[in-house]
Amino acid sequence: MVYSMKTAIILAGGKNSRIGEDKALLEANGSSFIELIIRQLRGYFEEIIIGANNTGFYSNLSYCRVVPDFIPGQGPLMGIYSTLSASSNDVNFITACDVPNIDIRFIKKLLSFSENFDIVLPVIEDDKYEPLFAVYRKSCLSVIEKSLIECGNRKIDRVFSLLNVKYVKMLNNNWYYNINTEADYLDFIKKRNK
Repeated sequence: MVYSMKTAIILAGGKNSRIGEDKALLEANGSSFIELIIRQLRGYFEEIIIGANNTGFYSNLSYCRVVPDFIPGQGPLMGIYSTLSASSNDVNFITACDVPNIDIRFIKKLLSFSENFDIVLPVIEDDKYEPLFAVYRKSCLSVIEKSLIECGNRKIDRVFSLLNVKYVKMLNNNWYYNINTEADYLDFIKKRNK
C-alpha cells in the first residue's frame, strides 16, 4: 500500500564523527544502510528524498531525489528544513540513515496521528524521544526557519514547544537500532546474522 501524498526523507548529511565513516554507506548483508532503508520504504511512499550535501555519493539511486542543505554545516535541523522545503507533500516521514531496520507498522501508526499534529515523535525507554525517526508536516517550516535563521538555534528540540507535537510510545522496539559508534554497528551485524 503506497501512502499517497506522503514523502519519506532519509537524512544522510551528518558528520559521522563518532564512527569515523559515512554511516549511510555502512554495509549489512552486501547492501549499504541507505539501500536497505530505501528498499524498505520504496513501496510505501510516493516520493523518497535523501538529504545529503555530498550528492555524488547517491547519484546511482535513481528512484530518489538528493537535496543538499540550504546552509551546510548547520546540523540535522537544517537537514529537516531543507528536505521539508523540497518535499512535494505536506506529510513527511523523516529517518536518519543510521536506522537500518524499519518497522512499517510503526511508521503507519505515526502517520495516523499526522492530520492533527505538526510533528509526531516516537518515545522509547526513559522518555527518550527520537526526532530523526518521526513525522513532520510542512506546517513546521516557518517555526524551524525562524529558529535557524533569526535565532541561530540549531537544536531540534527547541522548536517542539512552538509546535503541536504528539509523542507516541514505541512499545515493541527490539527492531530499532540507532548506529552511532563502531560498537553499535558490530552489535547490529552480530544480531542480524544470528
